Amino acid sequence: MSENSIVLDNIAYPLYKHTKGGRLEYAYRGIVDSTIVEHILALAEANFSDTKEQILVRKRVYFIMVEALQNITRHQDVYDDPDFDQSALFILKRKEKSYSITSANLIFDHAIESLREKIDKVNGMDADQLKEYAKQVLSNGTFSNKGGAGLGLIEMARKSGSKFQYEFVPAKYGMSMFYLNLEIPMSKDVTLVRDSNRITKIRQYRSLLQQCSVALMYSGTLTQSNLKNLLSILAKQISTTKLLKARVNNLMIEMLQNILRFGDRREGDTEKGCFGMFVVSEDKKFLKLTSANLIKNTNIEYTTQILDIVNNANKDQRAEMYHDDSPGKGFIAIANKSRNKYTYFFDKIDDKFSLYSLNVFLTKSDEHNITI
Repeated sequence: MSENSIVLDNIAYPLYKHTKGGRLEYAYRGIVDSTIVEHILALAEANFSDTKEQILVRKRVYFIMVEALQNITRHQDVYDDPDFDQSALFILKRKEKSYSITSANLIFDHAIESLREKIDKVNGMDADQLKEYAKQVLSNGTFSNKGGAGLGLIEMARKSGSKFQYEFVPAKYGMSMFYLNLEIPMSKDVTLVRDSNRITKIRQYRSLLQQCSVALMYSGTLTQSNLKNLLSILAKQISTTKLLKARVNNLMIEMLQNILRFGDRREGDTEKGCFGMFVVSEDKKFLKLTSANLIKNTNIEYTTQILDIVNNANKDQRAEMYHDDSPGKGFIAIANKSRNKYTYFFDKIDDKFSLYSLNVFLTKSDEHNITI
């Protein structure tokens, strides 16, 4: 097993720190198509329905999400090299006073100058100028199979009331990764402070996801209503056999349900759900499913004992424990379905809570066995 194996990664805590203590964040890294777009939007709808955001803000965020995702599907360029990471990136992040939407995809370098001119022109206009410019583009703009002549960018700027941040980062084969970020304030009273290092932070975040082979990350309030959409996105993303997909689906349900049943709640959490994280990582040999939730520090010792008992038991011993109604039935089901040992981490957050993460592995072929 190589040192870069996803088996060795403790990815949950770095991602938790990135989300600033567990605010809503959804990150997808992979090929974006119409089906993925539908699932991401459905997931956003489920989360909006569990919040008290103003209707107008929700509509603006949803509109910009649609445009950003459609921009990826229309404009992402590809190169015929299976070893070249051509994954696009989409991030929805709920900050304290705004939503942040980020997209990233490869484009050929010859398209950069034209795109840069369009963004800079939009960034240089106020609300009235953007309104008139939209009318002008609708009347005179040329359209192609990749969409309108910058109309999507104009409407995104109008809906958000803020300026684009962007960067073109050279890749290879005459291509660059195009990063685009837009902030949407939660009210008219909010004055957004421009973060000059925003794109740099996003690049570092993408590098972390890439290094740990993360394809999908969700962080935020977990409820029964958004489980279905998480499952749908996962099923679409994983490129493996139907049999393995079925096991992944069963494991994911068990892990997410465990968060809902046993995750410790902070003050302000609703009865319907609690904070949870779910991460999907994939390399050539393994799939790793990571769940994470808050745990009271006083509960760590007991949880560790149960985890170790189940993890060190063989199949027959686990079956006996299950029928004897021993504690840890959820862990027993997870161990049986994965057929591999799991790993876990407790990372202290404060004097009351730690982040508890559980990593479950599935072997893509029988010739690879995970020993921890």
